[in-house]
Amino acid sequence: MLSTGTSAPDFTITLEAGGEFHLADHRGKRHVVLYFFPKAFTKG
Repeated sequence: MLSTGTSAPDFTITLEAGGEFHLADHRGKRHVVLYFFPKAFTKG
């Protein structure tokens, strides 16, 4: 778990609409909000 204020590590994800999102491409250019949630229908 990251502490408050710690930068997120670089990552790449495949977008639903195709293509990829690279966090490194957005550092210092805009705000990026990372939101994680539990898998549907699981406890938590």
